[in-house]
Amino acid sequence: MISEKLNLWFCDNVVGQPWQFFLLILPLVGAFLYGRERKKAGWILIGVWLVIQVSISFLTNFVFSCNME
Repeated sequence: MISEKLNLWFCDNVVGQPWQFFLLILPLVGAFLYGRERKKAGWILIGVWLVIQVSISFLTNFVFSCNME
């Protein structure tokens, strides 16, 4: 299974930090580019954001146990 040290690192550095909120810039910029008729670049940014968010959510919910109490 997952070592305790790796679990603590993930919970402290990935889940417990506000950098995930900065990732919300990706779909906003993607939507802006899509509106400016740069549809391919817009969809790429939205797709990258989606993959990152789904990966982090999967790891947080099914692999690591982060109790942020």
